[in-house]
Amino acid sequence: MKKLNIYLVVFVALILSACTKTQFEEYETSNGTADFSNYISLGNSFTQGLQDGGLHNEFGQQDNSYPAIIARQMGTSFVQPTVSGTGSGYFHLEYIDGEIEVIKSFDVDIANNDPLAIKWDPTFVNWADTTVKYNNLGVGGMNVRNVYGQNITEELTYHVYLGSTAPAALAWNGVLGEPISPYGRFLNFGDINNRVEYIDHVTKSNATFFTNWLGINDAMSWSKEGGDEVSGSSLLTDPLEFRAKYDTVLTELKAMGAQGICATVHDITQTPYFTTITLEVLNKDIWIKEGADTNIIRKAVEEDLILLTAKDELGDGMGVTQANPLSHTVVLDKDEVAITKAYINDINVQIRASAASHGYAVVDMYSFMNSLSSGMNFDGIALNTNYIEGGAYSLDGLHPNSKGYAMIANEFMSAINANFGSNLQPVSVGSYRGITFP
Repeated sequence: MKKLNIYLVVFVALILSACTKTQFEEYETSNGTADFSNYISLGNSFTQGLQDGGLHNEFGQQDNSYPAIIARQMGTSFVQPTVSGTGSGYFHLEYIDGEIEVIKSFDVDIANNDPLAIKWDPTFVNWADTTVKYNNLGVGGMNVRNVYGQNITEELTYHVYLGSTAPAALAWNGVLGEPISPYGRFLNFGDINNRVEYIDHVTKSNATFFTNWLGINDAMSWSKEGGDEVSGSSLLTDPLEFRAKYDTVLTELKAMGAQGICATVHDITQTPYFTTITLEVLNKDIWIKEGADTNIIRKAVEEDLILLTAKDELGDGMGVTQANPLSHTVVLDKDEVAITKAYINDINVQIRASAASHGYAVVDMYSFMNSLSSGMNFDGIALNTNYIEGGAYSLDGLHPNSKGYAMIANEFMSAINANFGSNLQPVSVGSYRGITFP
C-alpha cells in the first residue's frame, strides 16, 4: 500500500507559527463590577493547558493555558501546578526520510512504540506539591460526573481514577497503585479510606471569580474512542447526573459569593481528530465495523468519521477488505456521530439552565469553536480546523496549541467584559507559539 501521507502540510504551518507584533497598546485595566482578586478555573485538559497529547511546558505551553492568559490580563496572581522536562510525554514532529512525520508519545499499553517517542519525565510521578493552593483546577480527563460520588461505589471509582490504587493494567504508567489519570496528581485526593473529592477543592478555593469549562470530556472521552466505553472512564455522563453535579459545583461557588462565567461545550466532531482522514483523502473504499457491539462490517460512507488514530491501521493495510476492516475504536460511525452531536446539544442545555438558575452568564464556546471550521482571522493570521496547517490545533488534533488557547482566552475575556463592565484587553494571538517544527 502506498504510504499514507496526511502530514505534509508544513509550509503554511511554518508561516502560521511565526510571531507578529501585537496591535494592542498599553492600557489600564478596569475590573468593572468584577472581583478578580482570587480567580480560579474549572475544567479538564483544555483548562489545564494540555496540547500535543500531553502536559508539557518546555516552550511555555502550560504557562499559556487559556486561564493563565486571562489571569495575566486581569493582573492577578494565578498559581498553576506546572510540570518539568517532558511532563507526561507528548506528540512531536520529526524529519524521517525527507518527510515530516508525527511521532506519538510513548504509550505504556503498546509494545511497538516508535524509538523516537517521548516518554514522561521521571518527575511526573510526583510532579506537584499537593499542599499548595492552586488557582488552575483544570484536570485532564475530568468529567462532570467525577466531581463527587453519589454513593460509596462512585466515590471509590473516582478515587481510583483521579487519586490512586488503580490496578497496574489500568494505571496511567502501568504501575500498581497509580491513578488511571495522572493529571490530577497536584491535588490531594486523600487515600482510599479517607477520600477527598474534587468538589472539596472547589469549596476550599474561596474564589472571588471563576471560569467553568467543565463538560468537554463527558462527550469527548467516549467519542475519541470510537464510541467505545474503555475501562469505564469513557462513558457518556447521564444528562440528569450531569445537571445534578454541575448544579452542585455552581451552588458551592455561589455560596462563597464567587462571580464568574460558564461555557458551553463545542462540537468536538468538527476538530481535526475527526475530520482529517476522509474517504476523499484516501480515495478508495474503506471497510469498517459498525458499532461496538455488533458484527456488522460495511463500507464507510461520508457520514462516518475515520479518526486520526486510524493512521497506523491504514498504514498496515487494514480497512481495504471486508475481511480486515478498521477497528471500531478508530471510527466514529454515522450513528455514533449523531449520538455525539445530540449529546453535546443536550448537556449544553443543562449548562445554560444550571448557569441561569444560579445567576451566572454563559460564553457560547459551541458557536465560537465551531466557527473555526469556516476559518477565522486574528491579528492578520487565518486559523481554521485543518490538521497542522490550520494553525489553531496541536498535533493530537483535539486540543488547541498556544495560539488556539490565546484565541479561546480572548473569547472568554470578551464575554467577561460584556457581563461585568470590565475592560480586559485581548492578547495578540500571533505572539503565541503554534506547532513546533524540528
